[in-house]
Amino acid sequence: MRRRFRLRLGILFLLLWGCCSYASAQKVWLKTNALYWAATHPNLGLEWRVSRHFSMNIEAAGTYWNISDHAMRSAAIMPEVRYWFAGRPQIGHFVGVMGMAATYRLQWNDEWHNGDALAFGPTYGYSFALSSRWAMETTIGLGLLYAREKKYNLSEGIPPTVNNKKWMVAPIKLGVTFSYILK
Repeated sequence: MRRRFRLRLGILFLLLWGCCSYASAQKVWLKTNALYWAATHPNLGLEWRVSRHFSMNIEAAGTYWNISDHAMRSAAIMPEVRYWFAGRPQIGHFVGVMGMAATYRLQWNDEWHNGDALAFGPTYGYSFALSSRWAMETTIGLGLLYAREKKYNLSEGIPPTVNNKKWMVAPIKLGVTFSYILK
């Protein structure tokens, strides 16, 4: 299961890199989402201008913690293509299309969830210029999420195969992100 996830993640990265390698980005932003930090998910992102109205955004987040009989380990990558209505990235309204690939292992008391997830859907946001180098954006996204996992109690043992697969409509992005212009 992990090997397939890594393969999908690698293919997604190569496609994103291939699509953007021909763009001559005029500006690059280094970003972090404060809401993910508040939810104990350290994250970092890059966004670069592709044309007057379009930019590419890619973010990665992960966490690893244990508190008593609760634990979480996860890693996710989230690429996004954005259209800026103002004709200038990092200023004003934007809409986008994003994808997400994640792997996770959650423990809540005796219940465990060990699996991976894929998601895609539209996003909407607004970016405020804070200074000549800093910006803050708010973002929300709703999309289709597919999760497949081994769901079990420790007393029953780990199942040999995936026993829980589901499609659902879910919020796939929520953010208050701070951006710094690198160039």
